[in-house]
Amino acid sequence: MQKETVKKQMTKNKHGKIRMVILCLVVLFLVVGVPVIINESYKITLQAGTFYVTKWEAADMLAYYGAVLGGGATILALVYTIAFTRKQLQRDHFLEKSYTRWEKVDSIISQALLDISPLQMRDTSKGDDSPIQKIHTIICHLQSYALTAKTSLDTVKCYVNPDEYDKIAPYINELCCAIGNFCAIENELEQIYTNLQQSAIQNNGTIPNEMLKSSLNTADQLFKTKIPDAYNGPYQNLLNMKREVFRKIYAEIDSQADQMLFL
Repeated sequence: MQKETVKKQMTKNKHGKIRMVILCLVVLFLVVGVPVIINESYKITLQAGTFYVTKWEAADMLAYYGAVLGGGATILALVYTIAFTRKQLQRDHFLEKSYTRWEKVDSIISQALLDISPLQMRDTSKGDDSPIQKIHTIICHLQSYALTAKTSLDTVKCYVNPDEYDKIAPYINELCCAIGNFCAIENELEQIYTNLQQSAIQNNGTIPNEMLKSSLNTADQLFKTKIPDAYNGPYQNLLNMKREVFRKIYAEIDSQADQMLFL
């Protein structure tokens, strides 16, 4: 893509030089060529030799060059206006296209951040289910969290092209590391409740009180310590880092769009 951009820029510069040469030739013709042609048209030949009959007074020459300069200024102003308007339209199209694309990526990552929030591990559903059914519901909820977290960035990786991905690659790597840490906490919780479920299966649907109390206390400690720490630490860092990453991306888009007006 960079090679194509350089090639297009070289072609554009070449065309610009050609247009400049043509413009210089036109100006030279109007300033020098037209007076010479007019002078030649009034040349007369007598026996004594060839003479030029001057038909233009000084005022005529000033009027001619004034008309040429006035017309040239009008044409240049018109050409500049058309060129500027064209570049402005190209800039607006570039901004709209770039912002639309990156806002989509921004939205996808924002949704991924919501999905991987450590607070999502807590099952807030209420009901009158039996302890066994409640444990099963918690396990399903934790597994759903882990699955969603691990696949949350697949859409981003499929959506952006390689050049765009390079701009967010460090953030994606940081996000993947955080997801790994969050899923490790999820795995600890899931293992606790899975052990309770296995105990219920082995004991005909009942769980020994000591085991139940000990396991629930361990799970409660995870909910009270590791999950808040993960949310207030790595997760908040991801939110702050995302804001900075996209601030730079949007600033770069604005800068590229402004440069288009002067190319």
